[in-house]
Amino acid sequence: MLFLDIDGTVLDTQNRISPNLKQLFKKLNQEEISIVLNSSRSPSGAMETRRETGLRNPCICYGGGLVVGDKEQIIAECGIPVEEALELYRFIQTLPYDINVNFFVYDVWITDNKAHPMVVRESDITGLGPVECNLESIGSFAESIHKILCIGSHEALEELVRRKEEKFGGMEMLFSKAGYLEITSRKANKGRAVRTVCDYYGISPENTVAVGDEMIDSSMFEACGLGIAMGNSPEKLKLLADMVAPSADDDGLYEVLKDLPLRRASK
Repeated sequence: MLFLDIDGTVLDTQNRISPNLKQLFKKLNQEEISIVLNSSRSPSGAMETRRETGLRNPCICYGGGLVVGDKEQIIAECGIPVEEALELYRFIQTLPYDINVNFFVYDVWITDNKAHPMVVRESDITGLGPVECNLESIGSFAESIHKILCIGSHEALEELVRRKEEKFGGMEMLFSKAGYLEITSRKANKGRAVRTVCDYYGISPENTVAVGDEMIDSSMFEACGLGIAMGNSPEKLKLLADMVAPSADDDGLYEVLKDLPLRRASK
């Protein structure tokens, strides 16, 4: 199995998939090598990329918070209790920064200001639209939150990370890019989701490859037999990887996968 991040890995910085990569995916599908998208995106966002690439394999969404099977069945899920999510939201309101807070529950994106420039930009990138409501009311229709996305300056978001152990010990906080802080339950990450998928489909993690471009992908490298960092990754992630591919804008995923001796894993 291949476990692939989407943004900055399958997609380049212009959110495009190269024709070379599409052809390679088609070839690997014919050879019965499963390609699992492992992303911080919502199910709709991940499924859109899955459709564009012609894949029919499972998708890992919300950085491991929700695992969707090949027939779009829910294999596993793990969320942040609503009261803990609201505690974080209230704390953010006390900070002297402009941090936009977004809650994701299954395939619903919820924000308290969908006209916020950061929300508009994220909507343009993903092609998805948020629902606007008072976040304090979320307990009336959800028991837990699969992912919280905080968008703002890196300096502002680092303040949340610094306070994690003191106030938000049950949460995992990792950057998916400089101004995007992805927050999930501490029980959920990309690596744990890899092991869940492997168990479900009877594949040994030793027979898997992970490719990503941000620190949120580091747990994938730990879980898989081979970890590959994209050339556009931070140096810290490259040091954790077994290999480094060219950058996404240089068709890096295609270049590194086409030369790997990939074969169908024995169960």
